[in-house]
Amino acid sequence: MKKASKKGKKVVTGNNSKTTYGQEFLEATKMKKRGDKSIYIRKEYHERLSRIVQVIGKDKIPLYAYLDNILEHHFELFEKAITDDYNEKFEPLF
Repeated sequence: MKKASKKGKKVVTGNNSKTTYGQEFLEATKMKKRGDKSIYIRKEYHERLSRIVQVIGKDKIPLYAYLDNILEHHFELFEKAITDDYNEKFEPLF
């Protein structure tokens, strides 16, 4: 399981190696271009995410790629909980 340390400087990955936040989320992504879907986020989140990309990421990764990395991490972390909740609430159509 991945989780951030209390100091906020290291991210513990599933293989027990330690990487910085920037290494975990602000590195190259599998996405080669922006997707064709728009999403809306709070203005303050957009500003915060943009600053993180600019400062920590040194403007080397686009915002959409950073968000993709965050979502990938979220789904890895919570896959079982999401699946359990989904299956508990899922009712077959027929």
